[in-house]
Amino acid sequence: MVWRDHLAWLVGERAGSGIPLGPAPTWTRLYRVLIRLRSTRKRRDPDWLALLTGALDPYAPLERQRRSDDDWWNLVEMVDGDPMLRMHCATSGARPGSDAERTAMPNEPLPAHPEFPGGTIPVTVPALLGPCSALPRTLLGEVVANRFERDESALHYFLEYFIRPPLRAFRLVLENSGALLLTPRVGALAVELSPELQATGRVVITSAAGVCDASRVTSADVREGVRALARTLDTLAGGFESFEFGERGARSRRTRSAVQHVIAAELRDLEADSADVLSGQHPLRGFVHTVPAEQDALLRRVLHTVQERTRKRRWDRRVPQPMVVIDLDSCGLVTSGGKRTERFGDPEARDPFAPLCRGGHLSAEPEDRPGRASGGLPSRVRPGEFKGCAVDGGAAQWRTGAPLWAGSVHSGLPRFVWDVRDAGGRVVFCFSGDRDGEYVRKALDETGVPEADLIHVPEESTESVAEWTVRRLRELGQAEVVAVFDDKMARDLGRPVDEHGTFVVALSAGEVMPRQRDGGSVNGTAEQRTGTAAASVIDSFETSPRKRLGRRSPVLSNTHSLEELHVAALRENRSAQRWAVRLSGSETESIVANVIDDADRAAERTACGALAKFPGSGQTGNRWDDRERVGAVVGALHHVFTRKQFLKGSRSNYVVADMQRDVGDCVARGEPVEVVLLGFPVKQSLNRLKAYGPLPDIAEFGGLVRLRELQQAVRRVYPPGLRINVLTDGRHFRPRPSSMIRAYTRKLHEYASMAGVDGYVSIRELDTVAAERLGPRVVSRRPEMFHDFRGCLERVVADFDITDNPLRTLDQVQERAEKWDGAEGVTARSLQLFREMVMSMVYSVPVPVPSGVDRLDWARTVYADVYNLTDTHISPEVRQARVAVLRRAWHNAIRYLSTMRVDEELGYEELFSPRVRLTVSAVTKGRCGFTYLGGSGLLPWQGTGVLDARGYIAVDFAVSLLDQGFVPAYSALLGRRQPLMMVPAQYTELPLRGTRSEGTRLDGELRSRARLRRK
Repeated sequence: MVWRDHLAWLVGERAGSGIPLGPAPTWTRLYRVLIRLRSTRKRRDPDWLALLTGALDPYAPLERQRRSDDDWWNLVEMVDGDPMLRMHCATSGARPGSDAERTAMPNEPLPAHPEFPGGTIPVTVPALLGPCSALPRTLLGEVVANRFERDESALHYFLEYFIRPPLRAFRLVLENSGALLLTPRVGALAVELSPELQATGRVVITSAAGVCDASRVTSADVREGVRALARTLDTLAGGFESFEFGERGARSRRTRSAVQHVIAAELRDLEADSADVLSGQHPLRGFVHTVPAEQDALLRRVLHTVQERTRKRRWDRRVPQPMVVIDLDSCGLVTSGGKRTERFGDPEARDPFAPLCRGGHLSAEPEDRPGRASGGLPSRVRPGEFKGCAVDGGAAQWRTGAPLWAGSVHSGLPRFVWDVRDAGGRVVFCFSGDRDGEYVRKALDETGVPEADLIHVPEESTESVAEWTVRRLRELGQAEVVAVFDDKMARDLGRPVDEHGTFVVALSAGEVMPRQRDGGSVNGTAEQRTGTAAASVIDSFETSPRKRLGRRSPVLSNTHSLEELHVAALRENRSAQRWAVRLSGSETESIVANVIDDADRAAERTACGALAKFPGSGQTGNRWDDRERVGAVVGALHHVFTRKQFLKGSRSNYVVADMQRDVGDCVARGEPVEVVLLGFPVKQSLNRLKAYGPLPDIAEFGGLVRLRELQQAVRRVYPPGLRINVLTDGRHFRPRPSSMIRAYTRKLHEYASMAGVDGYVSIRELDTVAAERLGPRVVSRRPEMFHDFRGCLERVVADFDITDNPLRTLDQVQERAEKWDGAEGVTARSLQLFREMVMSMVYSVPVPVPSGVDRLDWARTVYADVYNLTDTHISPEVRQARVAVLRRAWHNAIRYLSTMRVDEELGYEELFSPRVRLTVSAVTKGRCGFTYLGGSGLLPWQGTGVLDARGYIAVDFAVSLLDQGFVPAYSALLGRRQPLMMVPAQYTELPLRGTRSEGTRLDGELRSRARLRRK
């Protein structure tokens, strides 16, 4: 800041010739200018930080005395060494014996935040919420009002930067291998701010906070620690409500409900030992949630069995469809005669903008919450008063003698039913008595349970409801029963599997809460767990949304579709952006060089194997009758193309005879072999769940290097090599902005040059190539043919409405397809693909986002159960967004299938002939399957590129990578708006103290291991 003509001027980077601050500059004026400039301090000045800290928080205690207890220093060591924890948490004060001890201020947060090289300051919660002489309002109000994220609502910003960090730190410290229990009292917790008053997303734990080894805690310690956390959150929420941000009226209820939603998300799916610690009586007990490992394993075994049966059925339609039978009374609906399942932490139950619980206070004890009796029933209802009653105005009524439905299903049931359907199976609900089937169907619809079969069992049967159902299904031979969920049948059987190999499972009648550390329940009575010979018992239908092995270190999801992920249950990690890696030019070049060098070495090994097996190959010749040499070359080429790093699917799909058909003439003439494949249409980033941005990243670069590896191996066995034709279809199947396609293709060609493949790999639009090879006369027929085929398909499905029970509608379309005779100009194949195409398109269409809402958060909410439009818990805004997504997917599927039909009619498949047709999707007989990244189920453009802990280039969904603890790595190749790749947080290093560089550094050893996966 300089003075000119009695005026203060701000000069420096981004300020141009200077910005006037007036004759008497104020803190407020300075901060607002810095916020407008999006500027952060680059040089660390301890004196300035100390002055600022004193002005903003004059009552902050000095951390000069070394705390003597070991638990505190264990926490300090944990924060310093855990890259996930230090994103959300810091400790105050210097580390004894370190270089930072001589340079750090007494209260300075450590480890230093890499996004703010100018340093940060801690501000205690009382100072954050109290009046500040240097500012016109509270410090919290100033921080929220001057946030960089102007397109984000004040409430959402407050939740992400002030509520989630203490909860995340509390959980991560407890789930760490050296588990500790924090007692984050209001006066012992601080919030980290930059000198420009930006919230960094971290809390600072001072030595006044309580820290205790989790293995030694008592129930009183747990109660005190959780109460301290609840009071801190309650104090922060109260401070936010005290000033005017946004809407009036129901502001208090909305804020409290939103805070409770964050609590539910952070305390959901805890590891078993952490949930055991928190299983006593405390204010947040209703939010504590875990999935027992035995339950998770059992349900996954059931789903795996359904998948295997479905796989066999694809090849042999005589194999019956796998089926799961669920007794509606004992394992389906929650009735008022039993314990109602807690749904606070269930993301399937509610959306982020609806209250999580009715009434009560955040810090109220569970037994003090109004409106609930000890048995979990409304206090006005007493047992024995259920006959003839109705719930929710007749939404689901049982006739005389039937238990009253409590308005809920057992936790996880809607998702489990969906997973069974997605695996290719069917779910059958069976019930007995005088219940009305229509009301049962309506009850399931209103709780979000996907379409399933209902079977009413006669009351005169002496068998249990499920036993009768299973026996009748087996007699009819219509399906193969994989699993039965029925309490009575499991109790009578006494073992996990019956004589037919069917899983028989019971649902626990107790409350769904973690076990105490001593093995007892919260009531002090031990719960009898099942052994290997006893019947299988589960607490709910929930499975863990993440891999058990990956809970301590980041791993890939290895899924093929977003359908397989529990999107809503995956945790957010916005702090990953502030802890991103910044790759220098030399570091980027070293990664590129390592990947190419490793691919070349792999190509040499592959070629040596082919030459050893077919010694007659590797030489050129022009003699047509040289059959022995041609046969050897064809065999060697087949050997190369069917190596694990290249091949997708089974080798039996593409045998040597197929290779002879495709390349025999080219080899005999000594010409390059034509290879054709579709690929690289556009990055699927519209909803931000799949890809981080619209440009190609390291996944696409790795795919091009794989083509280089294929060419290098082929040239060693057949010197003319390959001529690879990559046909892009970015605008062929659906309209997309030209600017998006051009930007993606331009960067792709840059990668091709870097990989050294631009001499033999042609990347061109499919329609451009078709116009050249088929001629303008043929291509000119395309618009009219497309219009006709599209109109025919629309007429065939015109009587269906995708928004009227979507899954049932898609099933009805499939039933029509199985009986279709090719009328109306629509082939049976087009109609048979329709259901699958719609369900694929659902996850690749844009999602309408309300103003003031984060795009990724909103997409997670919409896709949490995108086919569920009837659940009474979802808000109108979420339902409207889901309707828009489903309708767009429906119309895109019609367009896609019509385009496919036109392509078939015009002969697009024969644009290049003879050629090797590489298939990157479904592999069929006579075609060679191809995988760009070796073993990954996703294509490079379907997700976000990642460098995993082994150094392999892979691709995964962005929403899963953030949940697992990967952080973005930026490079000059793509700039600051999109990362080149995601990397494990464990392989990031903090910059040297005092440097002006932003971001973390990538571990050199991981960079040196960068390579493509071999299988």
